[in-house]
Amino acid sequence: MIMHNKQRGIALVISMIMLLMMTLLGVSAMKTSQMEEKMAGNSRDVTLAFQAAETGLRDAEVWLENQTTEPVATSTGANRVWTFNAPDPTTTNAVNWWQERNQTWWLNSAQAYATAMANVNTVPYSVIEYKQFIRDDLGVGSGGPETGRTYYQVTARGTGGSDQARILVQSTTARRY
Repeated sequence: MIMHNKQRGIALVISMIMLLMMTLLGVSAMKTSQMEEKMAGNSRDVTLAFQAAETGLRDAEVWLENQTTEPVATSTGANRVWTFNAPDPTTTNAVNWWQERNQTWWLNSAQAYATAMANVNTVPYSVIEYKQFIRDDLGVGSGGPETGRTYYQVTARGTGGSDQARILVQSTTARRY
């Protein structure tokens, strides 16, 4: 005599649980992949912004090197050179002016890089500030023309493929006239 056991359908339940686990694993992998793509895009955007800011900084430094006479610093930056800390809207707080100024100020007040750049949303902008003049000879009554170095602080702002990635870089440069 042959006995037939009644089937209970456990194979179907196990296979459905396995299918659900595989689906959850696939969805999780897709989300991770999307997050990695966003991170790579943001990293590229920041790199482009840094390169743009460096270009703006170098442009301002080259402009200073090409001047045959010392440019006159003004509180409005009319000659492309500002008096030190003149762009600061609130000198009484501890925040630096380049941290307070928004994109509109940079577009209207700073010097734009003259050549369009590929892959960046906005060309870099720069500000040159006169810091100080340091004489070569500190002797009193030498009578000759005063020689020394003029120091400038150069601040440049660059953006990446979007204006969301913003980088500010600064340098201090010296020039003899």
